[in-house]
Amino acid sequence: MATLTCPIPSNINPLSPNGFQFSISKLPEVNFFCQTVNIPGITLGAPEFGTPFMQTPIPGETLTYDTLNVQFLVDESMTNYQAIYNWIVALGFPQSYEQYTTFVSEDQRGIIGELAKNFSDGTLQILGSSNNPVKTIQFRDMFPIAIESLTFTSKSEDVQYMIAKAKYKIRY
Repeated sequence: MATLTCPIPSNINPLSPNGFQFSISKLPEVNFFCQTVNIPGITLGAPEFGTPFMQTPIPGETLTYDTLNVQFLVDESMTNYQAIYNWIVALGFPQSYEQYTTFVSEDQRGIIGELAKNFSDGTLQILGSSNNPVKTIQFRDMFPIAIESLTFTSKSEDVQYMIAKAKYKIRY
């Protein structure tokens, strides 16, 4: 009779979903208040090669990343919400050129190229069971594409703090 062996992994601790730290270089106001963040999925295109008998999928060469979603508590003065809002307005169709130029900080104006001012990098540090970083994921050239609306209500009996959700596109 054959004996089945199953190799034991070197680390048998499961990954905890609440051990993380997230930061966006251009938005330090959001870092402390971040509640959830996802690691975007990735898709590789798969074109099909046709023969007279069948269509055969082959590996493509274009990668598509899903949206990076961040949920955060809105601070009392709405500084973190306003920072994302201002970034989106600066990238969109602002009412004046100054809306765009005031968005770009003074220290960035002479250092980086014009197109690079639109983007920021982000970092997700995943913490292990001892709250030490076990993995660091870099998000390159991200920019916001949406921030959800905030709803105020006087009907709540308990204090429900405002939570905002922002969506970002990333290059890689």
